[in-house]
Amino acid sequence: MVIVVLALDAADVRHAEDFGCENLLLDEHTKMQSVAHRLEHPHTGEAWPSIATGLHPTEHGMTGHGEWDSQALTLLSRVAHTLNVSGNIRSRIGDAIKQNTGQDWSLQIVDEPTFLDGEYRAIHNWPGAYRNEALHYIWGLFEEVKEDRMSEETLIRETYTEAASKFGWVHEAITHDIEIAATHIHVIDVLGHIYSDDRESYRQVYEDVDERVGEVRDALGEDDELLILSDHGMETTWLDDDDPGTHSWRAIASTTVGSPPEHALDVKAWVEEHVQEIDPERTRADIPEDQLRELGYID
Repeated sequence: MVIVVLALDAADVRHAEDFGCENLLLDEHTKMQSVAHRLEHPHTGEAWPSIATGLHPTEHGMTGHGEWDSQALTLLSRVAHTLNVSGNIRSRIGDAIKQNTGQDWSLQIVDEPTFLDGEYRAIHNWPGAYRNEALHYIWGLFEEVKEDRMSEETLIRETYTEAASKFGWVHEAITHDIEIAATHIHVIDVLGHIYSDDRESYRQVYEDVDERVGEVRDALGEDDELLILSDHGMETTWLDDDDPGTHSWRAIASTTVGSPPEHALDVKAWVEEHVQEIDPERTRADIPEDQLRELGYID
């Protein structure tokens, strides 16, 4: 049995319902309560580590400040966080630092245990918990567009192709003897910021992702299960939200087995309750020790 966990950044339960996305909603779904600390709304750098660890940002330490190339800048960032300096102000200062000094900021990895840990748990990027290259790449493209060094069309293309690579990874991962296959996909978030006042274009994004999720469902084995999660939703004009283009509190959790977790901090326990652990003895390669020594793999 494999549990596939699709971390669909910004998948909004209201949009999924309104757009009739049956694959995103699965057998059972709910509006999942997310977490926020540095800002008024949930955001990637805090929420996904919380989902992975079951801990609030103040407990796992990923509160959005990350690490700068310069230790001095990192220290100043943490002081600003301690003094409760507005996240928007800090973002503007950060942009100015990157533009004028060449310093850069990166999201770090939590030290706390996560449900992603383990030899038979296959992970392909998870912000703040397991590798951040894909997220840094997308954030870098955002910066390029913001500075008019890249077209919006190129950002859209790259976001879709990056998402396709993650879905393709899932199809391969589930053919192996594993307990969990989990990946983070950023396309709904990126295009939500772009299409927050364009209902039909955003509908197409949801329909595209829903189709991809449907392909994953079709590829699952008889005993495999699927869990879909988001860290937040997206405010839009057609829902009369207060601030279109910003994150909403309408995160989603949906699943093919049982009832989905109601809170971001419940996800780790939910996964551990449903996972079927693999006996290492069952998968251990039976290679004679003398052959391994001859090949140079052991002394």
